[in-house]
Amino acid sequence: MEHLIALLPLLSSMPALQVIVGGIVALTCVAMVLRANRDKAEVPPPAPGTIGDAMLHFQGPAALLDIQREIRDMLRQCTEYQGRIAECVRIMREENRRQTELLDKIEREQSVQGRAHREH
Repeated sequence: MEHLIALLPLLSSMPALQVIVGGIVALTCVAMVLRANRDKAEVPPPAPGTIGDAMLHFQGPAALLDIQREIRDMLRQCTEYQGRIAECVRIMREENRRQTELLDKIEREQSVQGRAHREH
């Protein structure tokens, strides 16, 4: 940073360079503004909301309470479904553990039989 500050007196003695740098900065700013305007014109319009969203302020607080009840019922159903899913996962985990234990027993028996067969 200090070496840039040391260049300041040198640059202040060159007005032509200051004009060139200022012109480049101004052209860059104008180009950015024009590009933003062009990009803004090419952007598709935002997706419209549902009719319920548009008409909610006309329906009043009663409609809002109905919607809140529906949301509460949906959340209650989601909670029930999550409980069922958790129970299914628990059952699958237990079954997986049982099958793993069974496979371990089979492997132990086979290794014991293999050793016994080699000894004879």
